[in-house]
Amino acid sequence: MNYYEILYVVNPNHGKDKISEIIGEVNSHIESKKHAVVDHNFWEKKALAYPVKKQKYGNYILLNAEFKNSDFVNEFKVFLNLHAEVLKYIIIKLDGKPEAPKEDAPSKAEDKKEEEK
Repeated sequence: MNYYEILYVVNPNHGKDKISEIIGEVNSHIESKKHAVVDHNFWEKKALAYPVKKQKYGNYILLNAEFKNSDFVNEFKVFLNLHAEVLKYIIIKLDGKPEAPKEDAPSKAEDKKEEEK
């Protein structure tokens, strides 16, 4: 099995409902080809380093996926290129299975803030 981390940026003018719809479209495309989604999270709206398609901001979405064969990566790149809402993306092959982030555990930054008080 091949594991990949995909970070893609979508149009900043969309609300959470539209972003959830885009995430659903990406998930359904991957699952329709018999591959698996490990984790798929919306990060936040951030400023871009340079304008992309006349946008200065973008909504960042992180996807961890399991592709059964590496040929699907090129097909997935075509899908992202043709998707009207995706501004940019990057695909990175991982050495092992990614771990899903733990929602309950506080982050190290939060721990440090509590210690300072």
